[in-house]
Amino acid sequence: RGSGVALFSSGRTHHELLLIEVGLPREAGGASRKRGIEPGLYHIGFKIGDSPEDAKRAYRELVEKSVRIIGTADHGVTHSIYITDPDGNELELYADVSDEWKKNPRAVMTPVQPLNLES
Repeated sequence: RGSGVALFSSGRTHHELLLIEVGLPREAGGASRKRGIEPGLYHIGFKIGDSPEDAKRAYRELVEKSVRIIGTADHGVTHSIYITDPDGNELELYADVSDEWKKNPRAVMTPVQPLNLES
């Protein structure tokens, strides 16, 4: 069985579209087991820069304007800030911090690490 992840890129960036499989896991014998995961939009990402400093600058501006930040993440090739729009949709504001994905496409699958943008 595959990883349940597909990334699509035209080559200008690490991915323009990321699809992640969701659904009901199967128990032995094929019976579905409800897990609380619902299909739908997870979030939309917007590139805001090309360096860690760009992510820090955006973070400071969001804090100054009292925007509710719901999370941050170091994805290896990007630094991300997560907020929600007025309808509750999650938005990812990210800055590219590495071009490792050009040499190693699997770099975009680096495990997520904590990110502190306050310093």
